[in-house]
Amino acid sequence: MGLKIASLTTPTERAPQRLSLCMIMRDEEEHLARCLASVEGVVDEIVIVDTGSIDRSVEIAASFGARVLHEDWRGDFAAPRNTAIDAATGDWILVLDADEELVDGGRLRDLLHEEDMEGFCFREVNFIGEERGIESVVNSAFRLFRNRPRYRYSGALHEQIMGTVDPQGGVCTRFVGIEIHHYGYLEPTSRAKEKTDRNMAIVMEEVRRKPEDSFTLFNAGVEYQRVGRFDEALDYFSRSFAHLPTLKAYYASLLLRNIVATLNSLERWDEALDVLGDALQAYPDFTDLHYLQGQIHTSRREYRAAVRSFRRAIELGDHGGDRYLAQAGMGSFYSWHSLGVLHEMMGDLHEAVRCQRNAIRAAGGYYAAPVMRLTRLLLRGDPPAAVRDYMTGVVPEPRRAESLTAIARVLLLEGHAEHALATLAEARELSPSDPAIGLAMADALIRLGDLPGARALLVAVPPSSASRHLALAKTVLVGLVAGDADEVRAAVDELRPVADGVYAAAYEAALLAQSPDGPPPALPPGTDAEAALAAVLELAGTVLELGELDVFNALVPLAYSIAPRRSDVDRTLGHLLFENDFPDPAADRLIAAIQAGDETPEAFAALGRICQSKGMPDDAEAFMRAALEADGQNMSRHIDLAGLLAGAGRYAEADAVIREGLVVYPHSSVLRELRQSMSLLAGATG
Repeated sequence: MGLKIASLTTPTERAPQRLSLCMIMRDEEEHLARCLASVEGVVDEIVIVDTGSIDRSVEIAASFGARVLHEDWRGDFAAPRNTAIDAATGDWILVLDADEELVDGGRLRDLLHEEDMEGFCFREVNFIGEERGIESVVNSAFRLFRNRPRYRYSGALHEQIMGTVDPQGGVCTRFVGIEIHHYGYLEPTSRAKEKTDRNMAIVMEEVRRKPEDSFTLFNAGVEYQRVGRFDEALDYFSRSFAHLPTLKAYYASLLLRNIVATLNSLERWDEALDVLGDALQAYPDFTDLHYLQGQIHTSRREYRAAVRSFRRAIELGDHGGDRYLAQAGMGSFYSWHSLGVLHEMMGDLHEAVRCQRNAIRAAGGYYAAPVMRLTRLLLRGDPPAAVRDYMTGVVPEPRRAESLTAIARVLLLEGHAEHALATLAEARELSPSDPAIGLAMADALIRLGDLPGARALLVAVPPSSASRHLALAKTVLVGLVAGDADEVRAAVDELRPVADGVYAAAYEAALLAQSPDGPPPALPPGTDAEAALAAVLELAGTVLELGELDVFNALVPLAYSIAPRRSDVDRTLGHLLFENDFPDPAADRLIAAIQAGDETPEAFAALGRICQSKGMPDDAEAFMRAALEADGQNMSRHIDLAGLLAGAGRYAEADAVIREGLVVYPHSSVLRELRQSMSLLAGATG
């Protein structure tokens, strides 16, 4: 009878499937409520294993009806995850971390009735940088699976379960587009929780226990890469690849991507291109590889090849996370922006403008770089009021206040403080409490000579704000310009805990340098000299721009005294002086850098323009030819030299330079138009 009754059940009737959310946590009050709110009405129970919270995490979890279990932390993420699964009563398990958020979770309930599926991968968006925005890494994350006794996690760090559920991959699991947003890699959160140190300790213990496990070695490489220790990262990535079981392993494509990215960071570009050649054979449609290829060609000044790589990345587009662990924007706004920079470097400003507009459109307001680049490009030929009107019409509504702030920063850098302040006022109406806007307004007021107004804005940045250390750095600037040593000292004292004391050491030395009667300033033992030098040179550039020459002249000897290499200071000061219309000292510094072996095409080009402006055509030609020889694929080098020769009435020679450029860029409308002009002038004077 029972069987007969069961057979009468209509096909649309399905046994109810219960869903359990399983989590682990420790001191997660910053994120927990957002996470649990995102699953309300989606899950039937919440099971959380707490490993020693001392904040309000347990209280918050209880307010959402969670069952909280307690377990001592043993340096193994898999153990508490399995404890939570052991306690779950649902038919299915959903796994989230407290710093994550499920987006549109109602869609996953229908997945629970797919009888031939054992689990599902979601699209995980990992936000990176300083705040939530467009910078993110997108990957497939296995987070939903049936509650079966044999399905348990393994691995102390970056613990895994998918290999147990679906050993063959794709047989009884599939990817769906439901999103998880992950906030744990945002820089303020990572710093506050000291995740980097914790993860490093765990992964190195895993390496000790499993020295030939490819995935463990891969994770070690990622941790070293994250903290900028690229030599160690490359070593672990290489060892991981040596033990990689198959190129079909789900992390294999990311491993090769990271090897290329690390070689690029180490400026080992030939090796990076060799690895890319093999990687693209295995993963020809992996957008990130084409983007990296474009970056490497750009670094090698192989601009035509770089253009091809970025255009291929755009053709492939951004990946949705179903096939590759990919960074958002590689196939859209990042590549459009890089193309725009390339065309600007090559002298094709019309195409540069078009590419940057495409980048702005593709980013939807979340990426400031193309906004700033396009503003700077337009200021070359248009008045600031017109540029401001145009750009405020181009930027979209999402995060409009941030885009306006980016526009204002360029207006400031280009010497249009009043227009910048007006743009920032509009931004502040949209986002009154944004500290970045207040800091930019302080910059504008400093440049307009309103130091009291700038101080008022800087003091208003609260100590708890992530922007506080930037406000203190600007306070140092105000104090130096005003000659207020007490103001500088107070800011320096508050900066001592920041970045291992580098900024405090640099700014304290800068203050001492202003006193001609005091002892020569020196950095404390153990200070990162290169980081301190960067802070001093940035300060020097700002005071030079402000016309504070006494402060600048006091900082120059300090920069030389702490520099690991004198040529680094020569090059940087040379360009700063050139950009601020001090041609003679700029030429001295740039020539010194070149004589020390720092022969960059940018230095040759700047010297060529200086000589041209001073009526020294032979020297100008020599430097411009040196720039062209060192950077022959840069269209602007051909244009600069041709312009010099044409100005001297040497039209046939100018025409020959343009023809050489057309060999490199046969479709350049800029070069074709110039050649027509040169041919006409040559014929008219023939």
